[in-house]
Amino acid sequence: MASGKPTLRDVAAEAGVSPMTASNALRGKAGVKESTRAKVLTAARKLDYRINLTASMLKSGRSNIIHIIVNEFDSPFYSKLTQTLSREITSRGLTPFIEQTQYSPDAAEHALSSNPFSGQLFDGEILHATGLGTNLPLAKLNGGRPLVLLDACEETPTVDAVNFPNEEGERAAVQHLIDQGCSSIAIVGHRFAPRAELTHAQNAFALRLRGACAALMDAGLPYNETVVFEGGCSNDGITAGHAIAERIMAARAENGVSNVGTESASMAGADDCNDASGVVAAGSAGSADRTPAIAFDGVCCANDFAAFGVIRGLADYGIRVPQDVKVIGFDGVTSGSYATPSLSTIQVDLNQLAKFAIDMIVERIEDGDSTPPSRATIGWQLVKRESTANSLELD
Repeated sequence: MASGKPTLRDVAAEAGVSPMTASNALRGKAGVKESTRAKVLTAARKLDYRINLTASMLKSGRSNIIHIIVNEFDSPFYSKLTQTLSREITSRGLTPFIEQTQYSPDAAEHALSSNPFSGQLFDGEILHATGLGTNLPLAKLNGGRPLVLLDACEETPTVDAVNFPNEEGERAAVQHLIDQGCSSIAIVGHRFAPRAELTHAQNAFALRLRGACAALMDAGLPYNETVVFEGGCSNDGITAGHAIAERIMAARAENGVSNVGTESASMAGADDCNDASGVVAAGSAGSADRTPAIAFDGVCCANDFAAFGVIRGLADYGIRVPQDVKVIGFDGVTSGSYATPSLSTIQVDLNQLAKFAIDMIVERIEDGDSTPPSRATIGWQLVKRESTANSLELD
């Protein structure tokens, strides 16, 4: 290698490939074997080769930067999602650029159309659509750049999409509670909706509620307003946990069972709950006679973050998990494995999600809009842990 900065030819020679193959590998293009891409990236690191971004963009019209837009950074799920997407992007010689929207459609619109780099720097974009509604013209806002939506859940996709196994996963979660002996199950996630309204569900939480509803009704268990609680984060989960606990306490009182610690528990965490969630038990402040008496023995949550909150909310009333009530989450965040109790969950395959999403982005970068929008659903598995265990399983 001549003195001075290493060139693409130097990288190709070091890796034992042609300059064209080295260029394709470094730019994340399809058609390059992973073993070859790894050799090229290793050679580039060894030689400290840096792509001249300005020259590269002028020559190819591409930056190799993929824009990732998620709802928030401050949650176990989104930290794991962004980590998995970033790892997949960098493994293909591309660069991630990450933003958050805080669940705001306006922020999503700004990220797609008004970001200082929009329309100039990004080759493609990946947007987690949960919580943004279905009225945002996302495909128009991003100027026609390759776009993949995560969990858009449109009945007829307008852009490429990778979805979570929302309905089947939540149905399996409820069925697991039933298999563990639960006969009175609360659902935490989407607001209550009649079964007919769920027929055309087009967001993740509504689809999860539809799966839970189907499992309950198949088992002959009740599905109505009294068993559904709205909540998608830990604070909302605590509020839902308190409301569920008050129903359990009311049922115990009807059956003559002592509710030790109810008064102090009703005050626990009151300042920390998200009152805007709309999850408040009827008559929860000293009006237990108006609280529905339901002896819940299982809770199915639409995500793990809410499940952590529910477990805390139940504990505020002295209700133990899993001895009194079994709780299951959804997503499979890493922290669930070492929580106390460890959290049973529907663990989704985020590695598969990342591969699907980047495959779609790269294909659009290479081929443009020549094919109709595609849609894929990622895999899942039921992970059984302490929060749904029976007494013999805990021994």
